[in-house]
Amino acid sequence: MILRTRRAAAAALVIGGAGVLAAARPATAVPVFSRKYQTSCQTCHTIFPKLNPFGEAFRLNGYHLPGETEEQVKQKPVSLGADAYARMWPEMVYPSTLPGNVPFALNVKMADLYQSSHDDTGRTLVQNDFQFPQEANLFAAGTLGDHFSFFTEVTYAENADGSGSVEIEHARLDVISAFGPDHLFNFRIGKLAPNLYDGFQEMWLMTDNGVDSLFTYNPVGFNGGTGTSDAGATSLPERTRAIEMYGVAAHRLFYTVGVSAPIGPGGANGSFNNHASKDVYARVDYKFGGMGLDGDITRVKLPPENWRETSFRIGAFGYWGDGSGVNWEITDPDGNPFKMEQGSFSRVGVFGSLYLGDVNVFGAAVHGSDDLTLRDEDTAADISTFRSTWDSWFAQADWVIVPTFQVSARYENLRVGDPSVPVQKTLNANLSFLARANIKLMLEYRRDLHDSLNYQFAAVLRAAF
Repeated sequence: MILRTRRAAAAALVIGGAGVLAAARPATAVPVFSRKYQTSCQTCHTIFPKLNPFGEAFRLNGYHLPGETEEQVKQKPVSLGADAYARMWPEMVYPSTLPGNVPFALNVKMADLYQSSHDDTGRTLVQNDFQFPQEANLFAAGTLGDHFSFFTEVTYAENADGSGSVEIEHARLDVISAFGPDHLFNFRIGKLAPNLYDGFQEMWLMTDNGVDSLFTYNPVGFNGGTGTSDAGATSLPERTRAIEMYGVAAHRLFYTVGVSAPIGPGGANGSFNNHASKDVYARVDYKFGGMGLDGDITRVKLPPENWRETSFRIGAFGYWGDGSGVNWEITDPDGNPFKMEQGSFSRVGVFGSLYLGDVNVFGAAVHGSDDLTLRDEDTAADISTFRSTWDSWFAQADWVIVPTFQVSARYENLRVGDPSVPVQKTLNANLSFLARANIKLMLEYRRDLHDSLNYQFAAVLRAAF
């Protein structure tokens, strides 16, 4: 009971602080959980979509406030059965709830793009390119009673000719505190961003660009991978079809393990997966100082500004799998065509995140190893098999100047598998302005530090409602 009271106090403290921010900058529209709890986006976000420590606890708690009480829920859920049925289960169907309102939110992104691309064939320029809209994301999220939650995202992307493409980016069901102590055993199933990347996957970053050197590196090439690509073999899958277990122990120890089938070309007879075997992944972290990962504030004094704390989180993670079943089209240095299969592979890495007042410095480093088989283009006969290794790391600093203005700088470093290709270094800088709690303007610059003619500058407007 004492612990639950302390968690409730944490929720009250952070929501109270967010109320001050909301009063200073009234929101004209709010997404799903802002509607449910009648609070500002800044309750959980430093600047959307980046989560503050309280928002991280809210996410890991399956979209329940730490120590949540009925009074904090302003949109009352629809009851599906009497509470007494729970005591009569399985003779009666266990009761549940539905969100009080339709749990949808919309995120729209507009971009004005300047881009220069340079390689051996020459230079390509894109100037003042109005990508209105660049994409629109329809979200549905909420809770189904005390122990289930859900999250879905459908993305519509606009093409240059005015046509569009639609993708289900996320569709998952969570089981929260399935058994044992609270927060220790949780499960997720569906198409999802694995908790393996908690804190550094694109959907949790304040920048518009993700960490391409980690997630879009293509390890397949005649002598090993040569760089990043939107299409290719698995480096680290940003999203995957998975069954995952995760939890928080003793308020500060986080773990996750999962079984995964990366989203790729698919297999024979219309199957979703390239083959029957599955990849596996795992991560373990510990957080020193600050709010507990489950929202606990025992013996912790929090500042009134909910983005501030003094803490350090460190962990290790790994992803192991097999890319067999797909022959990728490649060429040798002279342009002759071949096929290549990615066999077994491994990814091991470390993650760290330091909060010091208004600054959050974080990063990750990954070592990758791939067994690659080169095959004849016409007969698919094996020519050679070799092991290729690569290393990638990044460091990012986010600074809250004031809640309205925030800046970010990220350095990325990628040593590719092909030994003839130099190390690739990238800078990404961002200035974000919150016009309202749910309307954000970003100016973002990304540059190849080896070639000044490879760069991108974008003005991006995002609105969530």
